[in-house]
Amino acid sequence: MLILIAKVVLVLVFVATAYILSGIVYRHYKRSLAFLRGPPKTSLLFGLDYELQLQEEFNGLESQWYKEYGTAYRGSTYYGEDMLMVSDPKALLYICNASGYRFPKPQDVRHITQYLMGSGITTVEDQVHNRQRKVLNPAFSAKQLRQFLELFQSSTKRLAAKWQQECDTSKGAVLNVCKWLPRITLDVIGESAFSYEFGSLKGEENELGVIFEHLFVDSRVNPGKWRLLYRSLRGNLPDFVGNFLVRFPSKEERRFLGFLNASKRVARPLFKRASDGTAEKDTKDSKDVLSILVQANQQMDPKKALDEDEVLSQMAVMILAGHETTASTFTLLMHQLAKNPKDQERLYQEIQEVRERIGEQDPSPQDLDSMPFFNAVIKEILRLYPIVPTLIRQARSDDAIPLEFPVTTVSGDVISSIPVSKGQRVTLHLAMYNRLPQVWGGDADQWNPERFLDTKKRTSLGVYANLMSFSSGLRGCIGWRFAVMELQAILFGLLEKFEFSPPSSGELDEIQLLPFGLITPLRKGKWHEGKQLPIFVKSRN
Repeated sequence: MLILIAKVVLVLVFVATAYILSGIVYRHYKRSLAFLRGPPKTSLLFGLDYELQLQEEFNGLESQWYKEYGTAYRGSTYYGEDMLMVSDPKALLYICNASGYRFPKPQDVRHITQYLMGSGITTVEDQVHNRQRKVLNPAFSAKQLRQFLELFQSSTKRLAAKWQQECDTSKGAVLNVCKWLPRITLDVIGESAFSYEFGSLKGEENELGVIFEHLFVDSRVNPGKWRLLYRSLRGNLPDFVGNFLVRFPSKEERRFLGFLNASKRVARPLFKRASDGTAEKDTKDSKDVLSILVQANQQMDPKKALDEDEVLSQMAVMILAGHETTASTFTLLMHQLAKNPKDQERLYQEIQEVRERIGEQDPSPQDLDSMPFFNAVIKEILRLYPIVPTLIRQARSDDAIPLEFPVTTVSGDVISSIPVSKGQRVTLHLAMYNRLPQVWGGDADQWNPERFLDTKKRTSLGVYANLMSFSSGLRGCIGWRFAVMELQAILFGLLEKFEFSPPSSGELDEIQLLPFGLITPLRKGKWHEGKQLPIFVKSRN
């Protein structure tokens, strides 16, 4: 029996190897984007992907390639496959908005998303995605999210109290803000998503908090070539083979599954209670996302309603997308404010003007929206550092992607659309669009919140401020209003009480902002120490 199994395994290995090699040869000689210019391949197996993953400057290589090749160029990915890289506004608008679901996620991307967030809205495609979005919409309406503002503000006050204890009133203290900010956002997402108290700011250790510490950082410190090849292999094999291999996750993927399973364990009893008919009154009075989702789900046609696993997967999506992303964005904002004291002082003065107008009460959504420079600062950090720099899509059929800014081909022709074949992989470079000089001006690579005080009309793209930081179209981030309001509340609450500055001369220059999973600050040469952003925090009182 063992001999038979060994023979079967050898045959499978031989077939898979032959399939991969034939695919590499075929792609090498039948390159779908050979007419486009682009950087040369550095590896036949890895293309440019491994090089991009190891770069030590956020958006460094992509920025160089944009300057040489324009807003659309040919890249390469694993196993010799061509990759179309686009940051062109018209191309992004076409793929995200005009094309509906004609550019889905490739199989290997869906696999990794499934490990992290199950069958939630970020994983599913087509009508399943449309069905889930309709059920989720009521929980993310502007009216509903305004009710969370009080929660954001009370959590910010708890964080401020903790910092007051850490900081000597007269001298201040150096804080690693990467340690603190995920705590407040985890508490906020627990209470707002499903009325669950993580107690992270209180110092209570919980399973999810521990998992988050190394959910993505370990992958960056040790990317693992074979792991990356295995992940990509599943996407290059026929669907039924790739879906079978998903049952054999890598070490990294087992870590992702640990997060998914832990988040479902937390949410399951709360889902049961919210779905129980005896708790109907409590559910109606509850304002958390889970309760609203259950209410909306119960009013749907049973054939279109979400099943238990779909609902629990949405909670995993909420925890990941609403916790670590907001914490990372605010961490980067503190980094910029510490380096730009004049902007920080201007921001503080604007906050003080609102405080004088409203007295001791907490600012309302209208108060927060009324501050031009305050909101310009939030838009600028989202522009410079979109937490997810790229999205990967795949053409479902032959198509032609239009360009706003024509590019020059290998033969010297200037073209204003890119013909793509069925199955063509496309990288949507959100971070590069957010820094295009044609859209944002000659200082697009620099911190300048004032650009958002200019009322001049720009390209209409994305769900917020002409940015692609929350993507766009049918798959645009459903929780973008939640994220913006949370950033507003935290910024107002902390900057009113504290001032931020570099811990010592040149120390912030030792921090690298690296894109892996999320944009993460690490100390040069000390990635193994984990996320670090030391900021000198001093009380204003």
